[in-house]
Amino acid sequence: MKPDFVAALKYLGLSVRLKRISENMVHGGRSLYRHLGLDIEPNWYLLLLLLKEHEQLSITEMAEYLRFSHPSVINMVKKMKSRDYLESFPDKSDSRRQLVKLSTKAKAELPKLEKIWRAGEIGVRKLFLPEDDFLEKLAALEQQYAQFDFMERTLKELENEG
Repeated sequence: MKPDFVAALKYLGLSVRLKRISENMVHGGRSLYRHLGLDIEPNWYLLLLLLKEHEQLSITEMAEYLRFSHPSVINMVKKMKSRDYLESFPDKSDSRRQLVKLSTKAKAELPKLEKIWRAGEIGVRKLFLPEDDFLEKLAALEQQYAQFDFMERTLKELENEG
């Protein structure tokens, strides 16, 4: 096997390494759902759990909770509606706004799905030693990038060199 070129790039390869892990988890999730005969996508758990907690939300509210773009939430909602996992209806206080809630099908399947997600979470957690603070480091990284993104950080370093 050839050496891992991306890993050798150290911090320059960070985004690619995170993407590889993400793609591996998404592909594994898709394969798992197919294996179990479930007609869902790996990222749908986000909206299913969010709507379980909040009952009904607008697209904008969901995007804010998830820190996702509005269009990506719209696409996810469309797919989930097409497979009868979500329902939408006009907001009574503002008819221009659509609210989204779990369908009867989603509510019925949620206990089975939550059991699968718990098992998946346990499997991922076992990748880390109990004393690892990976999630804390990840949160710090996200917070730092929210304050100054990649472009800002890179431009500052270019200024420091010049």
